[in-house]
Amino acid sequence: MNAQTSDINPYSRYGIGDMGDQYGVQSFSMGQTGIAMNSWTATDSLTPYFINLKNPASYYYNRITTFEAGLLYNTGQFTTQGQTYKNNTASFAYFAMAFPVSKHFGASIGLRPFTSVGYIINTSPNIDSIGIINNNYQGSGGINQAHLGVAYAPFKNLSIGFNLSYLFGNLTNTQNVVYSPNNGAFNSQVSENTDIRSFYLDYGIMYSHKIGSNSSITIGATAALASNINATYSLLSVSWVTAAPQTNIDTVQDSTVKGKLRLPLMIGGGITLKIRDKWTFTLDYTMQNWSQYEFFGQSENLNNSTQMGFGVQYVPKRNIGKFFKRIHYRAGFYYTQTYFDINNTALNDYALTLGLGIPVGGNNIMMRTSMINLGLQLGQMGTTANNLLQEDYIKLMFSFTFDDRWFVKRRYE
Repeated sequence: MNAQTSDINPYSRYGIGDMGDQYGVQSFSMGQTGIAMNSWTATDSLTPYFINLKNPASYYYNRITTFEAGLLYNTGQFTTQGQTYKNNTASFAYFAMAFPVSKHFGASIGLRPFTSVGYIINTSPNIDSIGIINNNYQGSGGINQAHLGVAYAPFKNLSIGFNLSYLFGNLTNTQNVVYSPNNGAFNSQVSENTDIRSFYLDYGIMYSHKIGSNSSITIGATAALASNINATYSLLSVSWVTAAPQTNIDTVQDSTVKGKLRLPLMIGGGITLKIRDKWTFTLDYTMQNWSQYEFFGQSENLNNSTQMGFGVQYVPKRNIGKFFKRIHYRAGFYYTQTYFDINNTALNDYALTLGLGIPVGGNNIMMRTSMINLGLQLGQMGTTANNLLQEDYIKLMFSFTFDDRWFVKRRYE
């Protein structure tokens, strides 16, 4: 008989983990879109700004200093072979700051998760002549991304940008094999740790064109070239006997080696239509060649990943007006073919997204409007086919956006 439990995502044991939600609450609420979104509007300057982490070219459009910080809550139900398991987690989502540097330059700094690893899997097969073997697999850690981004507008309504990011973190995977006490065999434990410390670059471009007096269309593109990421891999394998505490009998292997992870090419494109500064419709498509991923020169059985998302936002009245008319109403949908390929089965992830941007404080040129942002995702990842695991999840993201006029020279004293 087999039994499985999971913490966060059992599929995060593969590749570099679960890519997760990297781009902020507005993208989170609008179908993971953002490649062609920015804070520019055709008719006013009072609209609360947001930070678009999906395309660095958008930083130019943050003409006032903007802060964002968020938290993520995830509740999931995992199903396999008629068994279910529920799990709840809360974690840091992101922090970012964007600000103007000059007439033609904008910049951003921030910190966010790049990937996460977290799982507990237990299996208990009964093998002839050996008996029941208890296998325990555990993983933890993740990769963090600290970025410094710069955007430049060489011409009106055209901007280009890049993020110079520092990736850092640890990916830890441990396997314990425990035999029946009367079997006479030593138990074994294998611990693998990958420590990552390296720089990473991604790029973006964005062009906005005004349509009539108060509408616009924006197209955008992003890319990250294939990159070699510095890493240190440590392996510790021991034999042990059941005791309190655990007693190691022999060290089978204890080694550390430096090498590279090969992150593959990523490209994406998007288009956004803003109508009368009330409606925003946006569509994104992204792909990444994970079949070219390498771990210390060795390839893994990963698929090329793709994601398509659609989002919409409605703001009844952006300027001074009744409270409910100044709320940003958001919705979307995304579909992802993940890079996971287990038992010759590609795993897909899709979700319906919803969100609100709730204005806080005054709404005039002297008092910047801040926002409380709420995002919701209702989704499903994986499948129960071929003895696999399906996750039905609800994700909630909360963030606060604060805008203020920093770095602006006073004209009057």
